[in-house]
Order: sequence, then structure tokens, then C-alpha cells
Amino acid sequence: MKLSIKTKKYRTSFLRKAFFSFFIMTIIIIVLLTSFLTITYLRTTNTLISHYNEKLIAQSNYSIAYLDETAKKLGNALYSDKDIINFLNMKESDEHIAFSASKVIDKHFLTLKDIDSVYLYNAGLDLFYSSRSGERRSTSTFSDQAIAKLLTNKDFVAEYRGRPIVASVDKATQSAKVCSYILFEPGATAAGLKNAVVVNIRTKALTDSIQAINGHDPVQETSFLVVDTNGSILSMALSPEFVHNMSEVRSLAQKAQELDGSNNRVQKIDGTRYLVSSSKSNANNWYIIGVTPFNKIFEDVITASIVATGIVVAVFILSAGICLYLARRLNSPIQAMTKIINGEAPERSDALVSETEEFQVILSVFESMKEQNIQLDKIMKETGYAAKQEFLNALLSESTTYSIQTVRGKLHDLHLDYLATNQLCMCLFKIDNYNQFITENSQKERWALRYAIVNIAGEIAENYGKCEVFSCDSDKFVMLIDCDTVSQYKVLQDNVESVLRDIQRNTEKYIHISLSMAYSTLFQGLEHLPTMYNSMKDSILLKMRYGHGCIISPYMLDEINADEFHFSVKKEDQLIERVLEGHDEEASAIYQSISKLLYQYTYDEILFCVIHLIYRIYFGVLSKVPAIKNNQDFTLQVFLQDIQHAEVSADIDSLMNEFLQKISKKVTEIKNTSNSNDLLVQRIIEIVEKEYSNTELCLSSIADKIRLSPNYVGQLFKMSHGQSIAQYIFDFRIQKLDQYMRTSKLPLSTILEKVGLEKNNYFYTRFKKHFGMSLSEYKLQLGKEKDADLVTKE
Repeated sequence: MKLSIKTKKYRTSFLRKAFFSFFIMTIIIIVLLTSFLTITYLRTTNTLISHYNEKLIAQSNYSIAYLDETAKKLGNALYSDKDIINFLNMKESDEHIAFSASKVIDKHFLTLKDIDSVYLYNAGLDLFYSSRSGERRSTSTFSDQAIAKLLTNKDFVAEYRGRPIVASVDKATQSAKVCSYILFEPGATAAGLKNAVVVNIRTKALTDSIQAINGHDPVQETSFLVVDTNGSILSMALSPEFVHNMSEVRSLAQKAQELDGSNNRVQKIDGTRYLVSSSKSNANNWYIIGVTPFNKIFEDVITASIVATGIVVAVFILSAGICLYLARRLNSPIQAMTKIINGEAPERSDALVSETEEFQVILSVFESMKEQNIQLDKIMKETGYAAKQEFLNALLSESTTYSIQTVRGKLHDLHLDYLATNQLCMCLFKIDNYNQFITENSQKERWALRYAIVNIAGEIAENYGKCEVFSCDSDKFVMLIDCDTVSQYKVLQDNVESVLRDIQRNTEKYIHISLSMAYSTLFQGLEHLPTMYNSMKDSILLKMRYGHGCIISPYMLDEINADEFHFSVKKEDQLIERVLEGHDEEASAIYQSISKLLYQYTYDEILFCVIHLIYRIYFGVLSKVPAIKNNQDFTLQVFLQDIQHAEVSADIDSLMNEFLQKISKKVTEIKNTSNSNDLLVQRIIEIVEKEYSNTELCLSSIADKIRLSPNYVGQLFKMSHGQSIAQYIFDFRIQKLDQYMRTSKLPLSTILEKVGLEKNNYFYTRFKKHFGMSLSEYKLQLGKEKDADLVTKE
């Protein structure tokens, strides 16, 4: 009794001293860490703000300089080109000169991605040309009236000093898409006006260059605004959080002059604090406004605070562990003896265990047994599940070569005897949106999720009776339920559907995966497993009609029409007509009206009919608009690829509506390209006139030069000229042949080589068809004409 009291006092005194030591040490550490964090926070804050301001000023200067240099570089390049000078100084409108100038501008656009468009202004003719629309108009009818009024204002012309002009601003957003640089030609008209080149640059290039500089900056959430002196937004690059607050963006733009003098301002937007900085130290006096979330700027400070907090927590835990260890040391001998008596192994770190030979022997024996049991359980669990799944899948696919006695023996070893003797019900689960499931998860994650589905289904189904759940395909699972004790199928059906609903609910809740399910009627005997499994795979395809997350009973098969489905030919023709008219919404409405009964048929019949309808629409449109088929059109291929992943009717409807929308839009675009078609035909004629002497000149070579499909080029030219390209080339060569034979004394072989023709039977046939006489008759007649001319001259 005395020993007990003494031990109690000693333990209490030790715990008290340990506690006070831990408490004092913790207070000291917290004070030191708090002081360190405060100093670091203040220093880091000042450094970050100063660095941010310097970087913003440097980036703004670079962006403005880049914009000015790009505009002036293009302007000087255009003024050095003779075709541009010819346009600016022509005395009367000339189509050929205008076309040559447009080609020069198009050539420069290939290397300057930030240029929106170029205007040419001939002050003498009061004629504008726009590379954006290709129009050539006078001041009163030119599309960009803001620029037109400036260039025809002699006061503006006299006072302009080369700064960019923001002529048009969207009243709704207070933003401008382009700024214009005007480069006047020396000299002026009698009215005081000058020829000019106007370079319109996309203002988005301002923020693009800043974003390019910040490509490797750890702070990626900064929003940039470029604002002119009137408060109009020239360009902006907004972060995902800031892009939804356009009213705040416009408000900041209007306050640009106020922000410039204050360097930095903290502003709360939509519950988030932002650091707003502004600068206009650039040649154009534009305001560059940077808006950065506080939590991004001070990310390093926050990280340091988290690290310091983690250190404090770790010290608390370590100190508590030390105190607990010292207290337990008083009772370690008694604990060691108690564990040995209860059949448990004591800790090796105990002094009684580490210093006593007998305890070492006992501990080693117990640890060896424990490790062996753990390894045995692990091996049995892993190999048992894998062997069970492989064996059951072999039974489903009829790929096993075992005799019936061997199969029954293996079922007995796996504790699955009831599969061979009792009545069974088979359930099949399928992962919904499996294509998305593959995309979002790695191979290891997919394996873990499939294993989780098996566990969830097994745990739930075991509450209703004996069952076995296993994975059979990458997206399918089979559950075999023992139904030997069920006498009425209606009761079985209610129980099965209850189990399946629980599995669906828990799978969605815990691992966020949706499952579609099907279950069978009762069957008995291993020989029926493959047949029933194939039937279940057909049944699960009914989700096309019933949607994701459905439960398909055997009776739902009776609702499916097994006959062939045919779309109404009249409706198909109406659908093609609406697409040709560019009315995709009306086309979608017609499709919905003819597809109402489609989903009452089998999966294979649905896909067959949809693909048939798509081909019917595509080739029906193609027959009317051949230009729709070119090398860049993958509309049909994309649809046929995506339809393979369609699982429910909503997927097919969405794909069909998207297809109709794309094809209608493309038809509309083709019908609206008559002007570009004229230019394209003119380009073909130029190629023929330039390269007619090349014997390799043909439809394919011309199509390669202009990078379009031969079919499209041939059809377009024939629609415009009423003859094929091959016929046009031959007629042009024959004209040149006739010209050479009349004006030169070159031999026929040399002339044929110059015009790109070859002397063969085909040439003689075509020659006679063109001139109405043979080559020898033509030469004879040509000689008579020359003799008659000589007589006339004498």
C-alpha cells in the first residue's frame, strides 16, 4: 500500500514537471516564430509592391513601343512598294492598280499577325480602299466613317503628329478593338489633304505582349487593361475570376487618371481584394492598369505563414509525445508482462524487453507469427479475388477447357457451389459516359474505381443474401444472386430492383460514378451462364432509350420493336432543303419530328438508321453544293467517330443537331462567297496566261497552287466560264499557236514547244475541231493570206 502511494506521488510529480516544461517551451517558440513571421511579412510586402510597379512600367513601355514599331514598319514597307504608290497617286480609278495594291497588302499580312487591316486613301480621287472588306469607296460611303472624317479634315491633317487614333469605341463596353496609325505622304492636294496609309492594329496585341513577357511569372492571375486618355478600353487580358465583372472593368477604365497618381490602390471587387496599379510613362500617354488578387501577390508570405504554423504544430506534437513517453516509462515493466500474459508482444523499445534475453525470444516468436499471418491473409485476399474473377469470366465467355467435374471442384474451393446447383439471377452494371471516365482517370485510378464499385455492390447485396460480384469487361460488372429461396418472381423482382437502386445511390454518393443496370429472369445451370450474359449485354443497350442511370427489367425487351425502321423519304427531302437554305433550327425540328419513334427500336437499328440519314443529308447537300467537300471539311468524319461513343438518345440528338448546325453554316458561308469566287477564277486565268507553255499545267497543278481541292476548283471555273479548265487551257494555247504562226517564221516544233502542246494524234484531232480544217490546210490558207498581203502592199 505504501509502495502504491509512493509510486502515485512520483508519477504525479513527473507529469506536472513535464507539463510545465512543455508549456514554457511552447510559449517561447510561438513568440519567436510570430516575430519572425511579422518581420518577413513587412519586408516581403514592400519588396513585392515595388517590384510589381517597376515590372508594370517596363512592360507597358515595351508593349507601346512594340505597337508603334509594328505600325511604322508596315507603313514604311507599303510606301516603298510601287504598287501602293501607284494606287495613292493614280489620276483615275484603275481596277488593275487596285488589285495589285491589295495583293501587296495581303502579302504583308502573312507575317504580321497583329495587323487588323490597312486603308489606302487617294486624296486626289477621294478614294478609300479597305483590306478588311476589299471595298473601294469615296469618303461619304466608306464603311469606317470615323477615319474618313479625320483624313478629309485639313486641320487634323496639318496638326497630326503620328500618335495612334482610337476612332471607334463600343458604347456598351467602352472598349475599342483597333487603334489606327496614319502615315501621310509628303505633299498635299489643293484642298490641303494628303494621300495616306492607315494601319489598323488590334489593340489586343498590347496585352498579348505583356502576357508573353509574363509567360513564366509565378503570378498568373494578373488582369491587364490598356486605356486611352478618354477612358476607352483599348485592350484587356482578364483573369478567370475578374472576367465576370465587366462593370468593374469599365469603372476602373474611367478612373484611369485618378489611379495614375496613386501608384497602388487596394480595391474590393465581388468580395475579393485586388491590388490596382497604373502607369502611363509611354510615348502615347496610354494608361496601363494592372489588377492582381492580393492572395496571388502575397503567395510567398502566405506560404511562409503556413510553414511557420506547421512548425508550431509539429513542435506541439513532438513535445506531447516526449512527455507521454517519459510518463509511460514508469509503467513499462508492468505493461510488458501484461502483454505477454495476454498473448501480445511488448514493444522492443522497452528497457525490460531490450535488456532481457527471455523477453527477446518471446517477442521474436510472436512477431514472426504475426508477420506470417499478415502475409498469408494478403496473399489469400489478392490471389483469391483475381483467381475467382478470372474463373468466372471464363465461364461467361465459354473459354474454359475444364470438365464439368473440374469446374464444380473449383467452385467448391472458391465457396461458390450454389452457382452450379441453385436458381440464379444475373445483373449487369455498366459505367455511364465511359469515354469520359477513361479521359478523366489514369489506368491505376480506373482500376481502383472499378474495384470500389465491386466492393460497394458486394457489401450492399450481401445484406439481401448470397451473391458474387466481379468485373467482366473494362466498363461492365456482373452480379450473380442466389435466388433458391425465392418462390415468386414478383418478390424477387422487387428485391433485386431495391438492391440495384441502393448500389446506384451509394456509387454516385461515394465515388461519383453513374451506373446503368439490367437484370435477368431466373435460370439454373452453369451451361446457361454464357447465353444469359450475352442476353444481358443486349439488354443493357436499351439504355439508349431509357437514359443513364436506368434499371432495365426483362419485360422492357417486350417494348422494343424488332422490325426495320424507315425514315419518311418526304421528310428526308424536307430536311435536306432546310439545310440547303441554311435554316439549321428548322432542320433540327424536322429531325425531332421524324425521330420520335426511332428510339423504340433496337440499338443496332437506331445506329443504322441515324448513319443512313446522315449520309443521305450529306450527299444530298453535296449534290447541290459541291464546294462543301474540300480538304478542310471533317464534319462527316467527326460525326461518324463521335456516334460510336453515343450511349443514350440525348447523345445522338446532340450530335445530330450539331451536325445540322455545322453543315447549314457551311452552306451559308459558301453561298456568301461570290466575290471571293470571282477573285479565285481571275487567279486561275492568271496562272494559265503565265504558265501555258508548261506541258504539266492542268487542273491538279492549278489546284495545288491555290491550295484547294481539284473538284471544287473545276466546278467553280466551269460554273463561271461554262467550260472546263482543260478546255480553257487548250483554247488559250491554240490562240497562241495561231499568233506565233502568223507573226513569226519559227518551225512548227518550236512553236508547239513554246505554247506547251505536243505533236500527236490528239493534237491534230483537236486542231481540226477548233479551226475546222487540218493543219496542212491551215498552213496553205495562211500562205495564201500572206501572198495576198504582199500583193496589196506592192
